[in-house]
Amino acid sequence: MELSPLIKKIGHSLVEIRVRALKSIVCKLDHSLISVSDIVQEKMLFVYLLEWFNFPEVPMQEEALELLTTLSKHPSAAQMLRDVGAVDFLTQLAPNVEPRLRAVISGTLDQLFQLPDLLPIILKACMDIMQCAWLNPEFLPSIFPQRRSIILHETVRCLKFSVFPWLTLTNTDRHILSSNESSLRSNNPNMVRTTCDLLCDVIMQDFPPEIFLQRPSIVKSLLSLLRVGSGKGEPRFLHSQALSCLRQLCAGLRRRLRFHQDPSFYSTKHDPVSQNSSFSCSQEVRGTQRSQASSPGVECSPRPSVVGRTGQRARGDGQDGDAASNSGSSHRGGAALQAPVQTPQSPADSAHVELPDLGVEDVLELQLQQLTLAQFTVAIMEHAIPLLKTEGSHVFHRVLELLCDAIPLLGDSVCELVWDDRSLVGMELKEKLQAFMELLGDILSYHQSHRADTPHSSQIHHRMAYMGTAIFTIKLLQTILPTEKAGDNLPESTATAIFHLCLDTSLGSLLPSVQENAVAYLEQVNSDHHDLYRGVTRAALWMESTCNFLKEGEKNWLELLELADLAIDGLPFHQHLPIVKECVHICSYLWKFDQPSPLLQTESQKLLLKLLSHPLLPVKTETYTCALNLVKDSVGIQNVSRQEQGSCDGVNFLLHYRVLYEISAFGLQDSVNVAAKDILLFLLKGRLMMTASAWDRFNEALYPVMPILQGYVGTEESLGNCVLLISDTSDVARDDVFPSTAKLKAALRLLFTKQPAVRIAAVQQVTPHLTNADEVKTVRPDLDQAVMSTLPNLYCLRNPLDISLDTNSKSVLKVESVEKLFCILSSDTVDISLRRSAAEQLSVVLQGELAAKAKRGEPKINLFELETHSDCLLEPCVCILRKLVYADPSLRHSLAQRNLLLLTLLRAIITTFDSSNFPPRYNIPFQAASHHAVSPYRCVLPPSSGLLTLAPARQALQVAWNTAWHSGIDNLLEELFHPDLKLSEAQILSLQATHLPAALQDCIQAIVTAAAHSSVTSALSRLSLYLLIDRLSLPHIPTHSCRGTLHSLSWQAAVSRFLQVRPACVEDERLLVGVIGFLNKYSLIKSKLLSIYPLIFQETVSLLSLLLDVEKQTSTENTGELEQLKNHVSQRLQRELTSFFNTLLLRLTHTTDRLCLALAGPFKSQLAVCLLRSLRVSDAPCFYGLPSLERTLQGMVSLTAQPGWSSHCPDLEPPSLCSKYLSGLLEVISSFYVEWGGNSMSFMGKGVTKNAVICLLHLSHEMLAENKDQASNFISQWSLGGEAAVEEPSNCQLGLAWLIPLWVDRDQEVKFASLALGAALSSVPSGCRALCASCQNISGGLWGTLLNILLDQQESSMVRREAAFILQNLLVMPMPANAEEAKDSDWQHPCVHDEVSGVSLVGLPALQALLYHCQYFQHVALSASACYRGRYTFHLQPASSGFVTLLQFLSSFSKLLQSCVTVSQELIPELDVLKQLLTTLVAVYLKLSFHLILILRLACFLAGLIDSCVEQMKQTHSHLHLESVRPSKASHRKKGIKLTVEILRSALYRSDECKVVASDARLTQALYALWPWFLLDDPTMEAVLELLCVYTANCTTACNALCGSVPPGSKGTSGSSLMHAVVKLASGVAPDNGTVQKLAFSLLTNLAMSRDCRGLLQKNNFLQAFMSVPIPKAGGGGCAGSLLGQWLKLLVSLSFAEDIQQSILRVTGVLELLADLAPQRRHALLTLHNLCFWPANKPHVISSASHVWGALQSLKIEGRRKTFSNFALNKSFFSCLEFDVEINTVLVCASN
Repeated sequence: MELSPLIKKIGHSLVEIRVRALKSIVCKLDHSLISVSDIVQEKMLFVYLLEWFNFPEVPMQEEALELLTTLSKHPSAAQMLRDVGAVDFLTQLAPNVEPRLRAVISGTLDQLFQLPDLLPIILKACMDIMQCAWLNPEFLPSIFPQRRSIILHETVRCLKFSVFPWLTLTNTDRHILSSNESSLRSNNPNMVRTTCDLLCDVIMQDFPPEIFLQRPSIVKSLLSLLRVGSGKGEPRFLHSQALSCLRQLCAGLRRRLRFHQDPSFYSTKHDPVSQNSSFSCSQEVRGTQRSQASSPGVECSPRPSVVGRTGQRARGDGQDGDAASNSGSSHRGGAALQAPVQTPQSPADSAHVELPDLGVEDVLELQLQQLTLAQFTVAIMEHAIPLLKTEGSHVFHRVLELLCDAIPLLGDSVCELVWDDRSLVGMELKEKLQAFMELLGDILSYHQSHRADTPHSSQIHHRMAYMGTAIFTIKLLQTILPTEKAGDNLPESTATAIFHLCLDTSLGSLLPSVQENAVAYLEQVNSDHHDLYRGVTRAALWMESTCNFLKEGEKNWLELLELADLAIDGLPFHQHLPIVKECVHICSYLWKFDQPSPLLQTESQKLLLKLLSHPLLPVKTETYTCALNLVKDSVGIQNVSRQEQGSCDGVNFLLHYRVLYEISAFGLQDSVNVAAKDILLFLLKGRLMMTASAWDRFNEALYPVMPILQGYVGTEESLGNCVLLISDTSDVARDDVFPSTAKLKAALRLLFTKQPAVRIAAVQQVTPHLTNADEVKTVRPDLDQAVMSTLPNLYCLRNPLDISLDTNSKSVLKVESVEKLFCILSSDTVDISLRRSAAEQLSVVLQGELAAKAKRGEPKINLFELETHSDCLLEPCVCILRKLVYADPSLRHSLAQRNLLLLTLLRAIITTFDSSNFPPRYNIPFQAASHHAVSPYRCVLPPSSGLLTLAPARQALQVAWNTAWHSGIDNLLEELFHPDLKLSEAQILSLQATHLPAALQDCIQAIVTAAAHSSVTSALSRLSLYLLIDRLSLPHIPTHSCRGTLHSLSWQAAVSRFLQVRPACVEDERLLVGVIGFLNKYSLIKSKLLSIYPLIFQETVSLLSLLLDVEKQTSTENTGELEQLKNHVSQRLQRELTSFFNTLLLRLTHTTDRLCLALAGPFKSQLAVCLLRSLRVSDAPCFYGLPSLERTLQGMVSLTAQPGWSSHCPDLEPPSLCSKYLSGLLEVISSFYVEWGGNSMSFMGKGVTKNAVICLLHLSHEMLAENKDQASNFISQWSLGGEAAVEEPSNCQLGLAWLIPLWVDRDQEVKFASLALGAALSSVPSGCRALCASCQNISGGLWGTLLNILLDQQESSMVRREAAFILQNLLVMPMPANAEEAKDSDWQHPCVHDEVSGVSLVGLPALQALLYHCQYFQHVALSASACYRGRYTFHLQPASSGFVTLLQFLSSFSKLLQSCVTVSQELIPELDVLKQLLTTLVAVYLKLSFHLILILRLACFLAGLIDSCVEQMKQTHSHLHLESVRPSKASHRKKGIKLTVEILRSALYRSDECKVVASDARLTQALYALWPWFLLDDPTMEAVLELLCVYTANCTTACNALCGSVPPGSKGTSGSSLMHAVVKLASGVAPDNGTVQKLAFSLLTNLAMSRDCRGLLQKNNFLQAFMSVPIPKAGGGGCAGSLLGQWLKLLVSLSFAEDIQQSILRVTGVLELLADLAPQRRHALLTLHNLCFWPANKPHVISSASHVWGALQSLKIEGRRKTFSNFALNKSFFSCLEFDVEINTVLVCASN
């Protein structure tokens, strides 16, 4: 029920709506229509109920308060009420209500203050944790185990994964952990170091890593060791020991996570008892199939065992004696020793036995103290991150390694919701993560801001530490902090550090993607810093462009100009002025050509103008200086003697009006005015130095800038005189390039200057224009001497005039009125006074908008009449003209070109000039529009001062400039540029440390030239740290990979010399540890091994002998401190050697190089011999050198996994070497497992056991491969127990009995490997016999044990699969079918004995009874259905191959079932069970399309299933007929029909045998009987049609069965058949039901291959319906196109048969239609081809000759465009037509 709308109405503003809503909710609660649980999560309900009392009118107060009380009794609702502030609200409300209501409020408050019952909640939370390991509780332990509070108010949403399934420990295990934890807290550093070594080498190999989270005391002790060393005298070397342990624990936890993510190993069993020994299914097997040798005395045996040693190791270091943990343990050991020959029950029988060694633990208390994965990871970071702020490279390296392994765990456990999680867990995690980020920011600042006078090595350390910390910081942020949440959660110090990281140019060049991510975070947290970063980035780009511009080789001019433009933008930063000269010369060069590129000229001119107008004075000065030098070189006086044709072309780039405008308008006014004047003077005086074309271009460019130049006119300076001469018309003046109008305008402009001498000269220049005006009939005024003397002061006014239009006032006149006034003014018939009045009115009204509108038509004022008429019109007409040209610039420009108009206006001014009004000093007559105040080409400088003063930004620019200038760090040379950009020595060191090629080469050189161990160790440490940084940066790809760079360098010789010398002291061994450690880290990448293969294989002998020597040293007893140190270093060396060999073996599997593979063979065999020697086994486990043994077995696992590892030994044959391995491994199993009574409950020794079993599994495959001819004889070598028989006569040889307890081990991997070993051994008959013989004394024997494992629904699929493989191998053995055959058979298995009746069964009868008794087939069906439902994964994201593994498991089940059926079909007694199984298998197939062949094979053996399905369909028909009046029942039956049909379809698919069975079972008749019900349900009909399509495919019998008549007594028309129904369905189905229609036609297409079916189609006239099929339009589709295509496919199938071709051709118009469709429809062409091929169809073809000919021509055209297959088809069609001469002749006639 949706309650949100109803709840929303409780807060409505109308009281009636509120009351109705509240009453409705109360009523629903009272009548149980809804429950409190339904509404407790509706937060707004609580808000509205409280706000109920805030309205002016508050009815139903008691009901509202009662509802609050009811809700408060629910814990979630009470918490939500507290969250919304109900306590404060109700407390304040209580005094304001009636007394009776106060009691209700008090009750509510009591509920809110009451704590819930914690115990059930805690238990539930713990159970949830144990069962699913997912954090899905509402209550969770707090963030750290010291606080045991329970979160009661918020659901934790921030954790992806919480805790692992709980593991129970034995008393011995607990004692071991407690002992080691105590040792870690010892005051003796050597004791602590030894304990850490033991943890790494033994304890953490044996115990699952989650144990240390579930019992975190050891983890806490290790973390506390990271705090050690801060005081004086405290040993800092313990840091390294603790870091190693924690790192190994992180790696183990990641492996366990992957293990739990693997659905193959998912098990629902709960530790400790049920998971290891309980098999809940098929307990009847245990109860009824006891062996005759079973004894009640064995009931107390806790585990299946063979020999009874139960002594335990206390600490696991091999130095303690046997420790009996308690009386229970001793009792168990005693029982085992007293009855060593007694045999236990089946391995499954120990489920109900109390295990005394488990002891009693307060599990709830322990689970509340355990660490979640997130807590563990956060604790590691909390203790490790501060250590990054260290001066020691070694410590930093180890800490960074740990953090690198911890980050994936953080990502697996914490999600990005942590920043929004309001739970206590979420908030504390958020606080800690923010604290980490803040601390990382401080550490980055510390390593970046070290003092410049620190030693060289220290500076390199700080730089590498900064790199590693920076990459870790970004990886941490990417793991947990989305960029969109960074602004609210990233601390300020971290944001500042990220800003500096973004400015780290060298690190950004190494890892660009890391820096990109840093920039993304910076953009979110600090926009100002992000802007600064962008500014630095732009400046760096400009600097790089500058360097590239200066170094550009080939002249790609466009790219060069682009680089030059960017270089100019960067001038404020690098100030490298030589680029200015280069740019000016490029501009000059590009303008020299006779036919230059317009694009290049335009772009280069932009560049020049940008330089000429540059805001920086040095840049502008350099530009003008360079331009002046070019001008001097081109048009200087020295060129007179050169007589070079193009010497003046160098100034072409200046001969443009834009350039001259820039120089004249701004250059002459600036501080570069001297150079600008010289440039102009050289150009103005350079006529003789220029060619005629150049001079003309100059004058053309000079004309637009004349008004600017005339501002500098004068009579005293050279430039002023030159400019003055431009407008002179005398003989001494310039040529006549300037037009007369231009000179007149220039002379008139001179009258406005302040200089009297210039105005006098201007009058002299104007006079010729006034006196030579021949166009005017009457000239006024007379230019006598008096008039001429007044002309220089013509424009000298006492007060300046305002000539602008009045745009504020709006004229009331319209444009039409203005035009009427203008008509009056221009009319010759109107009185002069009226015209004057019109002129005066016009001069007044023409303002602003009106003037702009009136200007549209050019005024037709006959200004010449001003000379002949009265002067009364002069002033208003001039005023009108002024306003018009002011409003319209285009009109002004047009009139300015009229020389006569200018002269007329000048005469008018002279006529009205009053010389007596001359002012005493000059004033500008009016303020006119001038040129630009600022150059339009002036660029805006980016803010450079902030970038150059901020140290990180300045350093970034320094690095960017130097790197670009020298084309990389490798070519750093002496700087020749601005001193501010020079690099300091510290910066150069930082760059070298970041630039991997230089840094790695420096390390290698340090190794080569090292004079002491410390130098080599330091260099190797740096190399290893670079490799670690390379790994940490993943998935970011560096520009220089460390491994890739090392691959290109020669370092092998430098390192190999240390492998050739045997270490003589501890320091030598320590150095060798570093060398091997480096090689190990380098070998982790697959593609780089080729470079070290020769090095390794050359030193194979020395390395292997070194491994043996180290083991001899570590096996001796050393008690002194120096000896302990030496022993410790030796163990480190052995650890590194073993790890390196394992890595090398792993990488060998990925190489295909023949040389490497050839060298690897002898290496593997030599390593095998070395490891065999290392496998020292003594009589008792207490004397083991356990660390060495653990490592040796790990090496053996890696070695034996290599195929053919034993075949290259020169001294031993492969069988002999394998036998030695087998003997040693069996001795390990005997000592560690068998002699301890099969103690699989304890984790001690589990690592040895697991590795030994895996080695044995690998060894079995190697021995089977090497002993193919004698495979049956090698089983005897696997027997165990000869030695025990000698010591104790009562013991017999154990055979393979040692293997059986491993099948029920606590560890899933041990169980899987041991069962896989059993499957390998049972692949030969002798192995089957040995296994059966070893289980004779176990209840149920081998068969019962395996069936118990196989049918255990709680067991993992991998374990069950291997059990199925063993059973499958057992079924291959020749099994006696009855008691008579059993007498002569040497294979007496399985054997079942009933103790009650005394009956014994052997062979097939026993197997049948066994399968029946354990309900085998039911379990198989259940297993398959469980797999199909997907209930197979741990609640983590499953691996992508999970479904494949499960289907392999299902495949093993099916193979086993197939083997059972192969032996005897009588083993399958119940068909219904098999039907259920096959249904599930088919369902799985429908989900995933592979493994079909296996299922079909199974179906072939289950032929009876088809008969059963058909019979069930018949029964369903009867039930449907009876229940037709009850639709619900009928619907249920239809679902069953659909499933049955799907099963039959899968069974019949490509199985001729099954189709015959279906025909014999009369499948078609059963389907026909149900046909009416099929018609009512489309999905069922689709399934039926799919079944019939599969049934009739390539099966004539099935086709004929569909055409057969219905037998008498059946419903339907007499003579009808299932095919009649299909034909009716195909022709009558609705057009929108495309699927049914398509399937019906597909079925008819199958049926067309049968003669009977074709005859039925002929009789029904079905083909006539083809002509009524709608033809889709060209390019169309839809239903019409689909239906047509189905018809054509059917016709193709029919046209192959000659007996129906005549029927097709009898359809009127069919040939014509097919001919029309043939060019577009391939199936129409096929049908036409088939019809025309037969000679009997000749008359029909001739009758349609015209259509066929049209189709022929279309096909010829289409054939040129179609594919090859269509072309071949067309050609075939042509051939069949041309073959018949008569048809060909008719076609030719039709074409004419």
